[in-house]
Amino acid sequence: MSDRFDEGEPLLAAAVAPWHGDRGARAARLIARLYGSANLALRARVVDVLLRPLSPLGIAAVAAGAFSVALSRGGGISLAMADVAHFSKAQIAELARFVEQVSPDALQQAAGLVGDNAIGVGAFTTSVALLLAVELGRAARRGRRPPADQAAGV
Repeated sequence: MSDRFDEGEPLLAAAVAPWHGDRGARAARLIARLYGSANLALRARVVDVLLRPLSPLGIAAVAAGAFSVALSRGGGISLAMADVAHFSKAQIAELARFVEQVSPDALQQAAGLVGDNAIGVGAFTTSVALLLAVELGRAARRGRRPPADQAAGV
């Protein structure tokens, strides 16, 4: 059987993506921007808030295991500043997309950290936090909640 039709599948996915794209992509990009413009201490707090609702398996699965360094032997989360410095904005965006499916409230908590921590953030970061709050508010009004079977953390 010829595989010439298999080659057209990515083209179809790319053509449909603007209309049926990832619903949490905008919020995830805003979280990644917040992360990128925050100081190291605030970055550690944002990552900690985003990792809290995830199970150890969920943490190991997201972003090709980049956040596995945060898992301690006892099953808890332990972040070192050196580890937080190495996470990319793309990894944070992927983490935020995953967390939005498990616990949308965690994204609101991460956005709230910026408002609570005026030191180390500028006007750009504050405006991104405001955009994130608006986006998360829209998502809540549309009733975007994860299905009950996805609430387990994986």
